[in-house]
Amino acid sequence: MSQEANLKKVLGLGDVMGIAVGQIIGAGVMALTGVAIGMTGSGVTLAFILSSIFTIFTTLPIAVMGSAIPTTGGLYRYSSRLLSSKIGFFWMLMFIVGNLTLAVYAISFAQYVQGLVPSAPIMPLAFLLLTVFFLTNLIGVKFAAIVEKVMVIVLVVALAIFAFWGMPEVNYAVFNAKDMFPAGGIGFLTAVALLSFATGGAQVVAELGGEMKRPGRDIPLTIIVTTVGVGILYAFMATIAVGVLPVSEIANKPLTDVARTILPEPLFIFFMIGGAMFALATTLNATLSWVTKGVLIACEDGWLPKSLGKVNQKYGTPHWLLTMFYVIGCIPIFMSVPLETISALGTGVYMVAGIIPIIAATRLPNKFPELYQNAPFKLPTKALYLICAIAAVLLFAQSYLLITSLASKYIYGTIIYIVLAALYVNIVGNSKKYGVKKNLDFFNEADSKS
Repeated sequence: MSQEANLKKVLGLGDVMGIAVGQIIGAGVMALTGVAIGMTGSGVTLAFILSSIFTIFTTLPIAVMGSAIPTTGGLYRYSSRLLSSKIGFFWMLMFIVGNLTLAVYAISFAQYVQGLVPSAPIMPLAFLLLTVFFLTNLIGVKFAAIVEKVMVIVLVVALAIFAFWGMPEVNYAVFNAKDMFPAGGIGFLTAVALLSFATGGAQVVAELGGEMKRPGRDIPLTIIVTTVGVGILYAFMATIAVGVLPVSEIANKPLTDVARTILPEPLFIFFMIGGAMFALATTLNATLSWVTKGVLIACEDGWLPKSLGKVNQKYGTPHWLLTMFYVIGCIPIFMSVPLETISALGTGVYMVAGIIPIIAATRLPNKFPELYQNAPFKLPTKALYLICAIAAVLLFAQSYLLITSLASKYIYGTIIYIVLAALYVNIVGNSKKYGVKKNLDFFNEADSKS
């Protein structure tokens, strides 16, 4: 019996919206706004807006595929079924290493705790948070979704308070050509690329198609609505972040000092807990709810041991895969890798991988014309091709900027990993010993009945 069949269709639109918002609002805005200010000064507001527009382009093809063929582990399945099994698993290997960014959420959370309690230790707190949400997701995706919705409501209220109190305090004189582009065009575009880590994330709901009640409608609706809505909120927050205090005081720092300046003490504490900490906690929780799904299907396909993808029948969760990603998230914590390095490395690699499902979307109208035409959300074929081309160029350019901004050892390490991944795919894919499926269907029996 397929382990995928043990997953439960329990997620409604509200659950999925909560997961998407929780995924988007997280370490990106809380930890990387200061980093982006260091790169581009008061240009950070424009960088957030441009990044959100780019994100819409790069996620629309996923929305189209998710509407036409909703399934578990969507991005892996689209890559392996619409292109080839080998290409699909190569995407998976890039995706796995990209999730070193799990550590970003946990470390940033600990930094905000330290903003309230200066003596709080960063690394033990980060490890504790990662462990708590690892255990939460072991219990089941529905329980994790309920926790997510509660935290997201508190989170949105906290961020709205920050925006409401902060806008009257903004010095709009800082928004001039000199202060907006201190490092020139390259610095600005690198900041835009880095902030895709903040504005992206909604597309991950395509991983949960097998656990959603109405995936064909809810996947594209969630991706578009949450990306646009959160992007607008980010623009307000970035304006406040850079317009209240001098750039030199907030560059490469979290939003703690800005919040302390504009908010009364009780609201400052509420923002730090319900805003900053919940933003990071919701993203970590949301990530663990979907991150295993594509790997689960890869196990079914024979690329990895099937025992690794075993799903607990009581809770409907892939406990060994959750444990694998838990360990991946712990590695940067214990190695004390800087936040900006983890973010640039993980996001850069993930963007390289992201080109593959974008290319896969161009195969959808010809390979599954009936499903494409009957999808609740679709684009004219020529428009789809144009958007996919734009998305691929954007992803390549942004990944190049991020990866080349790293220290040499990380660049060489990334290149070596990519080469080894390609070798593994060819060796395993050509070996009968591993039994990798050659004719791959999109659905298991449970999917086909939905």
